[in-house]
Amino acid sequence: MPATHRKGDAIGTLDALSIGIGGIIGGGFFATFGLAIIGSRGSTPLSFLVGGTIALLTAYSYTRLTLRYPGPGGTVAFVRLGFGSGILASAVNLLLVWSYIAVMAVYARALSSYAVSYLPPADRALWGRVVASVAIALLALANFANPARVERILNGLNVGKIAILLIFILGGLTLGHPTWSRLAPANWVPAEAAISSGMVAFLAYEGFELVANCSNRVVDPERALPVAFFGSVMAAIVIYVLAVIVAVGHLSFDAMKEAKDFGISAAAATFMGPFGFGLMTLGAILASASAIDSDFFGAGKLPILLAEQGQMPRVFERKRWGVPVASLISMATIAILAVNFLDLQALSAATSGGFLIVFAAVNLANVKLAAQTRSHAWIAAAATLACVLALVVMLLQFASDPATRTSAHGVVASVVISILLAILFRLTRADERRPNESHDGRAQA
Repeated sequence: MPATHRKGDAIGTLDALSIGIGGIIGGGFFATFGLAIIGSRGSTPLSFLVGGTIALLTAYSYTRLTLRYPGPGGTVAFVRLGFGSGILASAVNLLLVWSYIAVMAVYARALSSYAVSYLPPADRALWGRVVASVAIALLALANFANPARVERILNGLNVGKIAILLIFILGGLTLGHPTWSRLAPANWVPAEAAISSGMVAFLAYEGFELVANCSNRVVDPERALPVAFFGSVMAAIVIYVLAVIVAVGHLSFDAMKEAKDFGISAAAATFMGPFGFGLMTLGAILASASAIDSDFFGAGKLPILLAEQGQMPRVFERKRWGVPVASLISMATIAILAVNFLDLQALSAATSGGFLIVFAAVNLANVKLAAQTRSHAWIAAAATLACVLALVVMLLQFASDPATRTSAHGVVASVVISILLAILFRLTRADERRPNESHDGRAQA
């Protein structure tokens, strides 16, 4: 199906790849960096490889579905095509919206943790919440600006964060005195613990799916979309694994546990000194800010689509000055509440669990639509199974340890609330029908 676009609004192959890389390499990695290494120790590179493999398999479904059904609907459209317009599809799409809100809260916590790392430890908790809340509010306001201006800002932030990560990797491989034996099997954790730690960090692979939302603007989609989806995931895998190897080599596990909120900065300080600490702090702030901005810019449109399909209240259909005001205000408000009242590990687990469920649904939709999308159904089925198994292992591992049981509760609560909201919104929309409308919403003659 050919892409349609306005003059001057076209997206080429490299532009599409840039959108994918910009979306996937961001605040999620910095936010979960310390948590993943503490949980997985020397096997952390394998944890990130597991998450990357699941993302790569899912990228296949997104590529095939997007080529067949291009347009701004993206994930929302794929779920609807695969499962219709019932409660199940509504719940999955509402879970997607919540996952984007939760991941913005995680990004904001990462931004604030690195920003306040220079303060005395006793002051970090309070000022961290203040900085995170202000960051969300300011970036929400930024999205009231001209969309083209927002895209230019995102492009600039993307270049900066990737350059800083590459400096960290190259510096860590060539400078200092790393202890590579920390990566030896003697320091690995059991497989189920490595997988569950990898799934906490799975939100670091969120973002590549946003390419689907602008697919109708892509020139030569048959060439550009596979490059964008697969290329962005593979770039993330390489950068993440190398960065983790450098960090484990240069910073002991005890030191990482002490500096978990700004772990990558602490690791950089061991071989680049205060300059390295400051550089990675800047990188984390840029990455987190760009990720929040990107999610506001992309995910802010989802409630409009869901409202138009009758899956959310009509108020979300309205725009002011071409901006989805209700979406932005609602998302920002909930994200600020999450930042201030929810535990970071539980929030990260709930976010990763949410995306695993949504990705499983998209993969399953591609299994059902394999004939139309010209897909190998077995690849999409394998991706579905991988998402489900990873989710089950993560939940069982968290539930077995009292210290992480709240993380399992967070995932379950996210699913239950999404189902209840889907039912509530459906009842609300039924009550909103005008008297002269029939039961299916069409005006009576």
